[in-house]
Amino acid sequence: MGTVIDLIATIVTVLSLLAAVGYGGYLLMISSVASKRPGASHLATDARKRLPAAGGLALGALVALLLTGGGIPLDVIALLVGGGVGLVATNQLQGARKRLAAPPR
Repeated sequence: MGTVIDLIATIVTVLSLLAAVGYGGYLLMISSVASKRPGASHLATDARKRLPAAGGLALGALVALLLTGGGIPLDVIALLVGGGVGLVATNQLQGARKRLAAPPR
């Protein structure tokens, strides 16, 4: 039973880490491209403002991944933290895509 919970917790936390790193990578890519284009400095600024949150999400996912090495109680905590980080990272990525893709007002 413990190995099944450990396997599920590991998969969830790895996926949340991928989501958090993907969000950070997307922001870095937008920031890099926007800084090279004239008139897109507002996009680069907005992407740079979101980078600390992306770093915090990646750190949270790493902590959750480290928690999977413990027993069943730590695996449950890792599931909760990893699932939460994954959901927040996914929602933030979708919000950033909508906000940064929209033309300036």
